[in-house]
Amino acid sequence: MEVNHGQVQHAKAHEHDHAHDDHHHEHHDTFWTKYIFSQDHKMISKQFLVTAIVMAFVAMGMSLIFRLQLGYDGQKFPWLENIIGSWGKDGKLDPGFYLALVTIHGTIMVFFVLTGGLSGTFSNLLIPFQVGARDMASGSSTCFPSGSSLLLVR
Repeated sequence: MEVNHGQVQHAKAHEHDHAHDDHHHEHHDTFWTKYIFSQDHKMISKQFLVTAIVMAFVAMGMSLIFRLQLGYDGQKFPWLENIIGSWGKDGKLDPGFYLALVTIHGTIMVFFVLTGGLSGTFSNLLIPFQVGARDMASGSSTCFPSGSSLLLVR
């Protein structure tokens, strides 16, 4: 009995193709499931980092406005009224708004940049690696603070 090696190789290749037919349940992540509602600790730490960077720029803008008022006390900045409206009447900051701006600047820097940015980023990224875990124990509850912090801005 002769065996044609070409037919055997073709049969093996054909058998190999059907062996993987049961595994065609590939899950393709959408933008929302991969980047917004991710449960991957590396992506969650990136969310905290991006939120911290954006909020740092917001706080920096506030800082520039109130430091400009401090540095040039008697000078008027007419463009200020275009940015902050009636709180910058005639190019000068309203005293109450100045205090509110300094307070919210400090709040953003402490809660969004320092706490969320440093602690949230590094604890979500490094602790699973340090303990040898494959992933976070409760990724969905860890993801919540990053997404909910954006709700606080509103």
